[in-house]
Amino acid sequence: MRACSASSTKRAWFRPSTRSSLHPYFSQRELRDFGASNGILTQAWSPLGQGGELLEDQAIASIAAKHQATPAQVVIAWHLAIGNVVIPKSVTESRIKENFAALEVSLDAEDVDAINALDKTAGGEGRIGADPAVSDFA
Repeated sequence: MRACSASSTKRAWFRPSTRSSLHPYFSQRELRDFGASNGILTQAWSPLGQGGELLEDQAIASIAAKHQATPAQVVIAWHLAIGNVVIPKSVTESRIKENFAALEVSLDAEDVDAINALDKTAGGEGRIGADPAVSDFA
């Protein structure tokens, strides 16, 4: 952690963080492990994989049924279980409330392992959007 001081009497502490595209289909384990070993928090960008296929995945649906939760709540709970900072985007009041309710979903190790098994990071198959390593953003 680092200290940031606006005056000589008050200090704020913060941890370095990185924001990366990250969801169960693109979990970027190597990046997260590097961050964890260097005290860097990982913030998941597009944590719900932009909805669609991920939220309809049978493994996610089964875990959601087990916990009487929505698929989105299960995915948010997974992020929290693996130590990610997760800030899902929504402008819909009902979805914002639903997202907060994910804090009540407690996944067990079997659930986390099942979601981890969905990873398609190798080869970039789970990536949503352009790959910054090969994209020309001009």
